[in-house]
Amino acid sequence: MLVGTYEHKIDSKARIVLPSKFREELGDSVVSTIGIDGCVSFYSMAGWEKIMAKLESLPFSKSKARGLLRIMLSSAHELPVDSAGRVLLPQVLRQHGGLSQDVVFVGVNDHAELWDRERWNSYREEVAADLSDIAEGVDGF
Repeated sequence: MLVGTYEHKIDSKARIVLPSKFREELGDSVVSTIGIDGCVSFYSMAGWEKIMAKLESLPFSKSKARGLLRIMLSSAHELPVDSAGRVLLPQVLRQHGGLSQDVVFVGVNDHAELWDRERWNSYREEVAADLSDIAEGVDGF
């Protein structure tokens, strides 16, 4: 399970060190793609296979399903983790997340998300302000 928040920096060569606790779960190679709400998502290979199974079950005849498939898959990259625990972030992912230097990794159970630090702080404050209403509106919580 991926949990926690870790602040990091993207280096001048567009590499980022994965948090050590996340590396254990994600493995030696990760799949990264655009995330919802303006972040970048990281999956283990096994986790990505589960996402692929869900995506493959979507009806390609539906325009929203086609759009989701095209965007997620065209933006997906298999990224090897080097001996220092770093991955090279492709430009398309950096651009999608508005990532420059100061970033935050967030554990979200089955995947990790990488956020621009300011964007994450704004998002977190916005959601935290409505947390009681959100919890009340989520079935089964």
